[in-house]
Amino acid sequence: MGDASPEPLWRCPDCGQSFVTRNMPHSCAVRDLDEHFAGVGPHLRETFHALLDAVRARGPVTVNATRSRITFQTRIRFAGIDAPRGDHLLANFVLTRPVSSERLKRVEHVPPYYYVHRVPLHGPEDVDADLRAWLAEAREVGERRHVTDPAWPREREPPEWVHGPRTN
Repeated sequence: MGDASPEPLWRCPDCGQSFVTRNMPHSCAVRDLDEHFAGVGPHLRETFHALLDAVRARGPVTVNATRSRITFQTRIRFAGIDAPRGDHLLANFVLTRPVSSERLKRVEHVPPYYYVHRVPLHGPEDVDADLRAWLAEAREVGERRHVTDPAWPREREPPEWVHGPRTN
């Protein structure tokens, strides 16, 4: 791990979003946060802000709002929500290992070793100590610690309860 600064992020010339590598697939359909919360109950905006506060507790993040989702990014996107609808938010966070919890609606494996965890949030109180701990770990993934730290856990073989492609 040295003291070298990370490479600068590439910025899409069309939408202005930034990425660790050039020409990453993405949606240029950038939206204002207010558009995402128009027509839904105020408790969803409060829940989003509780989630954002939890993510920002460990430092600054970039908030990217596109047509279908809002993501939180340091070097890479590590957490966020689907576009709000109904009576809850569907939040997600990315780890390099699967977490098993009754709170999680779904865990998806994205090879080689990424796991997208989805958790419904009905109110700000759902942004609790467990979720804050998962978000803190996800933020380390966002900083790409899993790339620079050889001891960082990277589980390549998903358990049977995880959705997505299997390697065997």
